[in-house]
Amino acid sequence: MSDNNESDINKEKAQFKKNSVSVIYHQKNDSPKYFEIKKSKLYLFLIGLPTLTFVAIILGVLGLVNSSPFHVVDNFRQNSLVRKEAREKETLLEENEKLKFEKETLEETLKTQQAVAPSAPISDASGKLCPAPTICPPTTAVGAGTISSIGLSTLSLFKPIQGQKDKTRPAVLNLSGFKTVVGRDTLNLQFNIIPTTLDDEKVSGHIIVLMKNEVAIQAYPIQALGSNDFQINYASGETFATQRFRPVDANFIKPRKSGFYSFTVFIFARNGDLIHFHTVSLPVQL
Repeated sequence: MSDNNESDINKEKAQFKKNSVSVIYHQKNDSPKYFEIKKSKLYLFLIGLPTLTFVAIILGVLGLVNSSPFHVVDNFRQNSLVRKEAREKETLLEENEKLKFEKETLEETLKTQQAVAPSAPISDASGKLCPAPTICPPTTAVGAGTISSIGLSTLSLFKPIQGQKDKTRPAVLNLSGFKTVVGRDTLNLQFNIIPTTLDDEKVSGHIIVLMKNEVAIQAYPIQALGSNDFQINYASGETFATQRFRPVDANFIKPRKSGFYSFTVFIFARNGDLIHFHTVSLPVQL
């Protein structure tokens, strides 16, 4: 039995020596030292650690290249070019919208000038120029109800009033300072009412403003448009009384697109007579 144990021990020693490397360490005054190191550990120190070091150096170099000042500068330059192109594109789009808006303004101005341009004078057989014919508004017989005139003919959306009169001539009011202000949810028409009466006589009544485009009509105040018959009652307009100056700020639901919008201001006396009306077409840029 002991012979078998010794045989196994000898085999293990032989196997250990086969897988080991002997190292003799000697220093000047010290006696030599003898070491036996497994080949696997020796390979780890001689091959594994240098390999890991080499891989770490390569990774470090790659990191330095990607984060080097030259790389950062190049990325910044590319980002600057992208931002510059985006700004130029945005500027071109804004200029395009501005040109389209100016084109619409010029077209509307041309249409207005063509509409108000006087017709060419007509000559008779002798060659003399004849004066332009005068267009008179149609009238109805006295006592037939509402008197038809240039001013009252524009009141097709209003509830008829018995005996209503057109007192727009001579003018007792002057409207000025028309401008549009676009808000978050509303479009406001702002203007001023200036009486032109003698001796600063007070003028009072009701103000109603209509805004219309190709699609719809809105009324100010909004409650002026009846919910049942869709006719406007003059008495539901904004009340006013002034001797010298009266600012008006009429608000409407904000439209969905830009363009020219027509605004018509109706001013009624307290008894329902029409004392002023004014139509203006203004550009609205949303």
